[in-house]
Amino acid sequence: MRKVIKDLVLPVAVAITLAFVIQASIAKPYEIPTNSMYPAIQGANSTGDRAPDRVIANRVIYKLRGISRGDVVVFDPTRGARAACSEPGDVPFVKRVIGLPGDTVTVKKVTVSQSNPDPALRPGGDLAVRRVAEPNSFGPDGVAEQKLGEGDTTYVTYVKKAGEAKPTPFVVDSSITPDYEASFPTVPPDQVLVLGDNRPGSCDAHVWLERGAEFTPQSNVIGQAELIYWPITRVRFLS
Repeated sequence: MRKVIKDLVLPVAVAITLAFVIQASIAKPYEIPTNSMYPAIQGANSTGDRAPDRVIANRVIYKLRGISRGDVVVFDPTRGARAACSEPGDVPFVKRVIGLPGDTVTVKKVTVSQSNPDPALRPGGDLAVRRVAEPNSFGPDGVAEQKLGEGDTTYVTYVKKAGEAKPTPFVVDSSITPDYEASFPTVPPDQVLVLGDNRPGSCDAHVWLERGAEFTPQSNVIGQAELIYWPITRVRFLS
Protein backbone atom coordinates (compact mmCIF):
# COMPACT_ATOMS: atom_id res chain seq x y z
CA MET A 1 0.00 0.00 0.00
CA ARG A 2 2.82 2.39 0.86
CA LYS A 3 4.40 1.73 -2.55
CA VAL A 4 1.08 2.43 -4.32
CA ILE A 5 0.75 5.71 -2.44
CA LYS A 6 4.33 6.66 -3.24
CA ASP A 7 4.32 5.62 -6.90
CA LEU A 8 0.80 6.54 -7.96
CA VAL A 9 -1.30 8.53 -5.53
CA LEU A 10 1.38 11.02 -4.51
CA PRO A 11 2.46 11.99 -8.08
CA VAL A 12 -1.16 12.42 -9.12
CA ALA A 13 -1.85 14.58 -6.07
CA VAL A 14 1.22 16.70 -6.77
CA ALA A 15 0.23 17.09 -10.44
CA ILE A 16 -3.30 18.19 -9.53
CA THR A 17 -1.98 20.62 -6.94
CA LEU A 18 0.47 22.11 -9.44
CA ALA A 19 -2.29 22.48 -12.03
CA PHE A 20 -4.42 24.46 -9.56
CA VAL A 21 -1.45 26.62 -8.54
CA ILE A 22 -0.56 27.35 -12.18
CA GLN A 23 -4.16 28.26 -13.04
CA ALA A 24 -4.50 30.48 -10.00
CA SER A 25 -1.26 32.39 -10.33
CA ILE A 26 0.44 31.92 -13.71
CA ALA A 27 -1.79 30.91 -16.63
CA LYS A 28 -5.43 29.98 -16.97
CA PRO A 29 -7.45 28.64 -19.92
CA TYR A 30 -10.65 30.32 -21.12
CA GLU A 31 -13.22 29.36 -23.72
CA ILE A 32 -14.30 32.26 -25.94
CA PRO A 33 -18.02 31.82 -26.69
CA THR A 34 -18.59 34.92 -28.87
CA ASN A 35 -17.10 36.39 -32.03
CA SER A 36 -16.40 39.82 -30.53
CA MET A 37 -12.66 39.36 -31.16
CA TYR A 38 -13.06 37.80 -34.61
CA PRO A 39 -10.99 37.15 -36.67
CA ALA A 40 -8.14 37.04 -34.11
CA ILE A 41 -10.20 34.78 -31.84
CA GLN A 42 -13.14 32.76 -33.16
CA GLY A 43 -16.25 31.84 -31.22
CA ALA A 44 -18.75 29.20 -32.27
CA ASN A 45 -20.37 29.69 -35.67
CA SER A 46 -24.10 30.13 -36.22
CA THR A 47 -24.64 26.46 -37.09
CA GLY A 48 -22.90 25.22 -33.96
CA ASP A 49 -20.63 22.81 -35.81
CA ARG A 50 -17.36 24.49 -34.85
CA ALA A 51 -15.86 24.57 -31.37
CA PRO A 52 -14.98 28.05 -30.08
CA ASP A 53 -11.34 28.97 -29.55
CA ARG A 54 -9.79 28.42 -26.15
CA VAL A 55 -7.06 30.78 -25.00
CA ILE A 56 -4.41 30.87 -22.29
CA ALA A 57 -4.29 34.04 -20.19
CA ASN A 58 -0.91 35.02 -18.78
CA ARG A 59 -1.68 36.08 -15.21
CA VAL A 60 1.90 37.12 -14.39
CA ILE A 61 2.78 39.52 -17.20
CA TYR A 62 1.21 42.61 -15.62
CA LYS A 63 3.15 42.07 -12.43
CA LEU A 64 6.27 42.55 -14.56
CA ARG A 65 5.12 45.40 -16.84
CA GLY A 66 2.22 47.74 -17.37
CA ILE A 67 -0.68 47.16 -19.74
CA SER A 68 0.16 48.26 -23.28
CA ARG A 69 -2.03 49.71 -25.98
CA GLY A 70 -2.92 46.85 -28.34
CA ASP A 71 -2.78 44.09 -25.71
CA VAL A 72 -5.55 41.48 -25.86
CA VAL A 73 -6.73 41.14 -22.27
CA VAL A 74 -8.99 38.87 -20.24
CA PHE A 75 -10.85 40.85 -17.59
CA ASP A 76 -13.83 41.00 -15.29
CA PRO A 77 -16.23 43.57 -16.79
CA THR A 78 -17.85 46.24 -14.68
CA ARG A 79 -21.46 45.81 -13.62
CA GLY A 80 -22.61 48.33 -16.23
CA ALA A 81 -20.68 46.60 -19.01
CA ARG A 82 -22.04 43.20 -18.04
CA ALA A 83 -25.59 44.53 -17.93
CA ALA A 84 -25.23 46.17 -21.34
CA CYS A 85 -24.08 42.86 -22.83
CA SER A 86 -26.64 40.74 -20.90
CA GLU A 87 -23.85 38.37 -19.87
CA PRO A 88 -24.00 36.14 -16.76
CA GLY A 89 -22.12 37.29 -13.69
CA ASP A 90 -19.13 34.96 -13.81
CA VAL A 91 -17.94 35.06 -17.43
CA PRO A 92 -14.76 37.12 -18.10
CA PHE A 93 -14.55 39.23 -21.26
CA VAL A 94 -11.76 39.32 -23.84
CA LYS A 95 -11.08 42.57 -25.73
CA ARG A 96 -8.19 44.66 -27.06
CA VAL A 97 -6.83 47.65 -25.16
CA ILE A 98 -7.20 50.79 -27.29
CA GLY A 99 -6.91 53.59 -24.73
CA LEU A 100 -4.56 53.99 -21.76
CA PRO A 101 -4.83 56.56 -18.96
CA GLY A 102 -4.74 60.07 -20.43
CA ASP A 103 -5.68 58.91 -23.95
CA THR A 104 -8.71 60.25 -25.81
CA VAL A 105 -10.26 57.80 -28.28
CA THR A 106 -12.66 58.72 -31.09
CA VAL A 107 -14.14 56.74 -33.97
CA LYS A 108 -14.89 58.97 -36.96
CA LYS A 109 -16.56 58.57 -40.33
CA VAL A 110 -14.15 59.80 -42.98
CA THR A 111 -14.26 60.19 -46.75
CA VAL A 112 -11.58 58.77 -49.00
CA SER A 113 -10.39 61.55 -51.28
CA GLN A 114 -7.33 62.69 -53.19
CA SER A 115 -7.59 65.94 -51.24
CA ASN A 116 -7.58 64.24 -47.82
CA PRO A 117 -4.68 65.67 -45.78
CA ASP A 118 -3.82 62.15 -44.60
CA PRO A 119 -2.21 60.21 -47.47
CA ALA A 120 -3.41 56.95 -45.91
CA LEU A 121 -7.00 58.07 -46.59
CA ARG A 122 -6.48 58.79 -50.26
CA PRO A 123 -7.35 56.15 -52.89
CA GLY A 124 -4.78 53.39 -52.62
CA GLY A 125 -3.78 54.46 -49.10
CA ASP A 126 -3.36 52.05 -46.20
CA LEU A 127 -6.61 53.20 -44.53
CA ALA A 128 -8.63 53.39 -47.75
CA VAL A 129 -10.06 49.93 -47.14
CA ARG A 130 -13.09 48.45 -45.45
CA ARG A 131 -12.88 45.00 -43.85
CA VAL A 132 -16.20 43.22 -43.39
CA ALA A 133 -17.26 39.86 -42.00
CA GLU A 134 -19.57 37.93 -44.25
CA PRO A 135 -22.82 37.16 -42.36
CA ASN A 136 -22.89 33.86 -40.46
CA SER A 137 -19.49 32.75 -41.71
CA PHE A 138 -16.96 33.71 -39.02
CA GLY A 139 -14.38 31.35 -40.46
CA PRO A 140 -10.90 31.77 -41.92
CA ASP A 141 -12.37 32.89 -45.25
CA GLY A 142 -15.13 34.99 -43.74
CA VAL A 143 -13.44 38.40 -44.00
CA ALA A 144 -13.56 40.46 -47.17
CA GLU A 145 -11.34 43.49 -47.75
CA GLN A 146 -12.86 46.16 -49.96
CA LYS A 147 -10.58 48.76 -51.56
CA LEU A 148 -12.13 52.22 -51.38
CA GLY A 149 -12.04 54.91 -54.03
CA GLU A 150 -12.78 58.60 -54.36
CA GLY A 151 -15.86 59.55 -52.33
CA ASP A 152 -16.19 56.25 -50.45
CA THR A 153 -16.50 56.41 -46.68
CA THR A 154 -15.02 54.36 -43.88
CA TYR A 155 -14.62 54.59 -40.11
CA VAL A 156 -11.25 55.21 -38.49
CA THR A 157 -10.29 54.89 -34.83
CA TYR A 158 -8.11 57.73 -33.58
CA VAL A 159 -6.13 57.88 -30.34
CA LYS A 160 -4.86 61.16 -28.96
CA LYS A 161 -2.19 59.83 -26.64
CA ALA A 162 -1.51 61.47 -23.30
CA GLY A 163 0.86 64.39 -23.79
CA GLU A 164 0.54 64.49 -27.58
CA ALA A 165 -1.05 67.33 -29.51
CA LYS A 166 -2.72 65.42 -32.35
CA PRO A 167 -4.66 62.16 -32.59
CA THR A 168 -3.32 59.40 -34.81
CA PRO A 169 -5.09 56.38 -36.33
CA PHE A 170 -4.94 53.21 -34.27
CA VAL A 171 -4.89 50.31 -36.70
CA VAL A 172 -5.21 46.59 -36.04
CA ASP A 173 -4.57 45.05 -39.44
CA SER A 174 -6.87 42.08 -38.93
CA SER A 175 -9.80 43.89 -37.29
CA ILE A 176 -13.22 44.42 -38.87
CA THR A 177 -13.99 48.05 -39.77
CA PRO A 178 -16.38 49.79 -37.35
CA ASP A 179 -19.79 50.87 -38.59
CA TYR A 180 -20.35 53.57 -35.97
CA GLU A 181 -18.98 56.87 -34.70
CA ALA A 182 -18.08 57.31 -31.04
CA SER A 183 -16.43 59.96 -28.90
CA PHE A 184 -15.08 58.80 -25.56
CA PRO A 185 -14.02 60.94 -22.61
CA THR A 186 -10.34 60.93 -21.71
CA VAL A 187 -9.37 57.63 -20.07
CA PRO A 188 -9.06 58.21 -16.30
CA PRO A 189 -6.08 57.10 -14.18
CA ASP A 190 -5.85 53.36 -13.51
CA GLN A 191 -8.43 52.55 -16.22
CA VAL A 192 -8.32 51.32 -19.82
CA LEU A 193 -10.65 51.53 -22.80
CA VAL A 194 -11.23 48.23 -24.62
CA LEU A 195 -12.84 47.35 -27.95
CA GLY A 196 -13.35 44.05 -29.77
CA ASP A 197 -11.60 43.37 -33.09
CA ASN A 198 -15.00 42.54 -34.59
CA ARG A 199 -15.87 46.17 -34.18
CA PRO A 200 -19.46 46.18 -35.52
CA GLY A 201 -20.34 42.96 -33.68
CA SER A 202 -18.65 43.47 -30.30
CA CYS A 203 -20.37 44.47 -27.09
CA ASP A 204 -17.59 46.71 -25.86
CA ALA A 205 -16.84 50.28 -24.75
CA HIS A 206 -18.84 51.84 -27.60
CA VAL A 207 -21.95 50.04 -26.29
CA TRP A 208 -21.11 50.61 -22.62
CA LEU A 209 -20.74 54.36 -23.34
CA GLU A 210 -24.51 54.70 -23.10
CA ARG A 211 -24.37 53.39 -19.52
CA GLY A 212 -21.40 55.41 -18.37
CA ALA A 213 -19.40 52.19 -18.09
CA GLU A 214 -17.00 52.71 -20.98
CA PHE A 215 -13.82 52.27 -18.92
CA THR A 216 -12.41 49.13 -17.32
CA PRO A 217 -10.40 49.35 -14.08
CA GLN A 218 -6.91 47.98 -14.56
CA SER A 219 -7.43 46.05 -11.33
CA ASN A 220 -10.16 44.06 -13.17
CA VAL A 221 -7.67 42.77 -15.75
CA ILE A 222 -6.94 39.09 -15.12
CA GLY A 223 -4.13 38.75 -17.64
CA GLN A 224 -3.01 38.98 -21.24
CA ALA A 225 -4.47 36.49 -23.72
CA GLU A 226 -1.28 34.95 -25.09
CA LEU A 227 -2.15 31.80 -26.98
CA ILE A 228 -4.98 29.93 -28.69
CA TYR A 229 -4.43 26.32 -27.62
CA TRP A 230 -7.61 24.70 -28.99
CA PRO A 231 -8.86 23.61 -31.52
CA ILE A 232 -5.57 22.13 -32.62
CA THR A 233 -5.90 23.64 -36.09
CA ARG A 234 -6.11 27.11 -34.54
CA VAL A 235 -3.06 26.93 -32.25
CA ARG A 236 -1.20 30.25 -32.46
CA PHE A 237 0.17 33.13 -30.42
CA LEU A 238 -2.00 36.24 -30.28
CA SER A 239 -0.60 39.62 -31.27
